[in-house]
Amino acid sequence: MANPPLNPAQFLTALLTAVHELTGRRPPPTWTHVDKVQAKLATNNRDAIDAAIRVAVARRWLRVDGDPPESITLTGEGVKLLEPAKPKAP
Repeated sequence: MANPPLNPAQFLTALLTAVHELTGRRPPPTWTHVDKVQAKLATNNRDAIDAAIRVAVARRWLRVDGDPPESITLTGEGVKLLEPAKPKAP
């Protein structure tokens, strides 16, 4: 059975998570190729990948190299976004 399609927010989170995993969770700037991210996400839709990358760059969660992007890296803000929320002290 095929997985249900992700909504745009889920796809963006999946993209950032894939970059984080492919870079070995090392601190930025650790780069990976967009083709590797696309393979990790198991999609042939490069337009969706490129759109998600543009959104993430605009929000300062990713940096890119190339036009169209060939390599990407998380920013510090992108890493923070992926960290689990910590409970607030009472």
